[in-house]
Amino acid sequence: MEKHFKELKQEFREMRTALEGELRKEIRDVKTSLDFFNKQFEEISALCSRLEKENGELKAQNDVLKTDCSQLKQVVLNNERRTTALEQYSRNRNIEVKNVPFVEGERLTRVVQKIGEAVGESVKEDDIEICHRVTAKDASCPHIVVQFNNRSKRDAVLEKAKKLRLTTADIGFPGKTFVYVNEHLCSQLKKLLGQTVARKKEAEWRFAWTKGGKIFARKDEKSRVLQITTESDLEKIV
Repeated sequence: MEKHFKELKQEFREMRTALEGELRKEIRDVKTSLDFFNKQFEEISALCSRLEKENGELKAQNDVLKTDCSQLKQVVLNNERRTTALEQYSRNRNIEVKNVPFVEGERLTRVVQKIGEAVGESVKEDDIEICHRVTAKDASCPHIVVQFNNRSKRDAVLEKAKKLRLTTADIGFPGKTFVYVNEHLCSQLKKLLGQTVARKKEAEWRFAWTKGGKIFARKDEKSRVLQITTESDLEKIV
């Protein structure tokens, strides 16, 4: 009996030793896994910190680029405005006449003089420096561009022509097609004027016009006058 008890006790001891060994092994394995995961976590944490720092630096660089881009846009816009102003200034003695029929062998200087007679402003040949036709996409016949020797004569003809509804019959041509005498706008302002007129119609405003190389719009007689200098100003026509 005592022998059997000793054997049983020995078996328990061996079992406990084996279990303790397995448990220690499992603990070591768990510790190894924890060490691995901890190392991974530290690496990921370091990576996140690095990415966060890089993201902050990129954001700062992006803000700088946005500022630079905005400043460059403003520089370009200012240069475009100066270029447009200079181009228009070079035309401040010019008028553009639309809807005058083309005649073979025509004397455009005489046509301009007839316009002067019709509007009540005498125009002599030596008042005119240059007079020629220019093709226009939206016209059946080329427009006439006239450059006067001085701005005051140009302004006088233009001002009086604006007050009349001039027709081809008034200047010795058949029919009664309206003849339009306008400021000679540079291409940028012509485009902007076209956009202004289109926007005026959409918003049901009554007036859009040019004066002194500038574009204006007005909702009605009681409304304030709006100067249109850039396309962004068109948003104000509502």
